[in-house]
Amino acid sequence: MPIFKQKWFCEDTVPGKRFGKIKHCFLIDKLVFKGKSPYQEILIFDNPVYGRIFVLDGIVQLSETDEHIYHEMITHPILFSHPNPQKVLIVGGGDGGALREVLKHPVKEVYLVDIDKKVIEISEKYLPFVSEGAFNDKRLKLFIGDGVKFIKKFKDYFDIVIIDSNDPVGPSLALYSANFYKEVFKSLKKEGMMVAQIGSFLDFKNLVKKAFLKLKKIFAYVQIYKLTIPSYHCGEYCFIGASKKINLNKTDFKQIKKRFDKLNLLIQTRYYSPEIHFASITIPKPWRI
Repeated sequence: MPIFKQKWFCEDTVPGKRFGKIKHCFLIDKLVFKGKSPYQEILIFDNPVYGRIFVLDGIVQLSETDEHIYHEMITHPILFSHPNPQKVLIVGGGDGGALREVLKHPVKEVYLVDIDKKVIEISEKYLPFVSEGAFNDKRLKLFIGDGVKFIKKFKDYFDIVIIDSNDPVGPSLALYSANFYKEVFKSLKKEGMMVAQIGSFLDFKNLVKKAFLKLKKIFAYVQIYKLTIPSYHCGEYCFIGASKKINLNKTDFKQIKKRFDKLNLLIQTRYYSPEIHFASITIPKPWRI
């Protein structure tokens, strides 16, 4: 559990090899919210370096300073790799950041299902800089419920599925299972793609590689995306994309640049660009599979 001493929050509950062995601490300038939902403990506080910080079950989910890195990289690389994404599902993502980025594309429908209604309510109230009003967009269809059960209702329906989950503990654990990935596969159209938050490269063997191999048994193409998020317990993290038909490692730079420029995203994104897209799939030798 997180500890409070002299106005410090210390994160030591991150799953994997760091559990209980490394404390990642933040000075609390101001305690904004502390409470519980039916599913998890919620903490929000202000820090002089990272601004407002959002914590679930003792694990930092985002900070005001660098949340854009996470949310831009879990959305744009996979959306630009698809030729024409129209129907998108976000599993989790109750803070609204992934939703905000998806809606920068000319999609027709975005389904968002999150098990914890209170996370959405608290985020809208105390973290408005994350969603930036995205929950009011008419293209959004919002559902409160279990993403594992929800996705079973759909077959050959979505172009993109984004799994914006917590680390593999508590209510998010089932979102890392092979059975769930199979249901995601079924819900996607023939050119469908998915992307999931997996974790830190520090846990390459027991988290990243295992997830990659699970997905490789289901999807034709699987690709790791590398990114750096300073406020996280171990700065270098990864997302994993998977596709039924399109090789995510051979997307066309000129085509992505053309679409990027047409959407005028240069003034709407702070981290992602077509250049970053291709740099993110360059993986150091120890982490190649």
